[in-house]
Amino acid sequence: MTTAAPEAPAAKSGKKDAPVALRPFFPGTLDLETHTKVYSNLLSTSQQPLETFAPKTNGFLADLWIDLTASGGVGAGTLQTVNDGIFGYIASITLNDTGGQPILGPMTGHEFAMFVKWGGFSFSDDPRLSETFTEVSTAGNGAFVLQIPIQFIPSQPLGPLPNTNSNNAYALDITLAASSAVFSTPPVTTQPTLVTTIWQDSYRQSAGKDAQGNATVLTPPGNGTVLYARRNSIDTAAGSVDLQLQQQEGSYRALHFIMKDSVGSRVQGDADWPSPVQIPFNNDVPYDRTKRKWIRELERGYGYTETLTAAANPVGGRDLGVYTLPFNDDGGPKVGYEARYRYLSVSAADTLGFRGTIGGSGTHRLVCIYNFVRPAGGQIRSLTAR
Repeated sequence: MTTAAPEAPAAKSGKKDAPVALRPFFPGTLDLETHTKVYSNLLSTSQQPLETFAPKTNGFLADLWIDLTASGGVGAGTLQTVNDGIFGYIASITLNDTGGQPILGPMTGHEFAMFVKWGGFSFSDDPRLSETFTEVSTAGNGAFVLQIPIQFIPSQPLGPLPNTNSNNAYALDITLAASSAVFSTPPVTTQPTLVTTIWQDSYRQSAGKDAQGNATVLTPPGNGTVLYARRNSIDTAAGSVDLQLQQQEGSYRALHFIMKDSVGSRVQGDADWPSPVQIPFNNDVPYDRTKRKWIRELERGYGYTETLTAAANPVGGRDLGVYTLPFNDDGGPKVGYEARYRYLSVSAADTLGFRGTIGGSGTHRLVCIYNFVRPAGGQIRSLTAR
């Protein structure tokens, strides 16, 4: 009986084993929805700044929500529904970073609602289409829920802010408007009470593994990428205009424009909107649109096609005086389905403008909201798959 000689050990190749591919961020974390702060204020003849809200430091801040309810108003008044409507209860919203610099805002409640409605953040972005929205034009009672978007690609997620140091926190500042800004005629008996509730959505710090112990990525993709929305307003006379916009450096998801006339009417601002409008960028004019062409582009990109009435704030339709130029529709049929290759890259050396002939007479105000992203490390490739 013979015994086979033992096999020689395999020769080492000198190569290291390939690293195990980590699973994505989501399997190692947990969604956190937190009801955090409630304010109650009787509407006043003066603006009322609310106490600064600092989000709970529990991981990565994904979104904030403002739930405002106005109740108890009694008597015949006239809410300015032809302008900002119930969103006019908020004079200013600003989300500041840990160094005190604005990330989102400052914007009015109506401007923020337009930024969200036309920003392409979710499947249903119009606050007025929500069951949570009501508005009584006489006594001023009603309610709305307004998202403060921080992540802009929830499926990844892209944009959540690291939020673990309570000594170095983000800050949300809200100022309630004076009654004269909301009512052309206030309720003759009792002003409404405004109850403002703040909620936050977060992701818990990653455990570094999924439910079965497989290693996961510890941070969201592109960690350090920040979504911004800044605004400025330009007062200009009717007639031919050639304006230079106060652009911000970054990768633009959208430009939002809101036009009002000299008495603050978006109804008249829409009637006076230039046709055509040119948006020059450096030495080119990539966008040259008539008003009708722009309206049709908005319908195709957003699906807000309800019949327009005399109201400035149609439910599920176009908002009078509001025009958006999106760059975040390169991933599907609807704005917000974004592959992020079509963002408009704007540097400090670039020039961005607005040309056209404003109708009517007198001074008009053009509000410009710049929605842009600054990627982590300034590398735009970190926003995309390749």
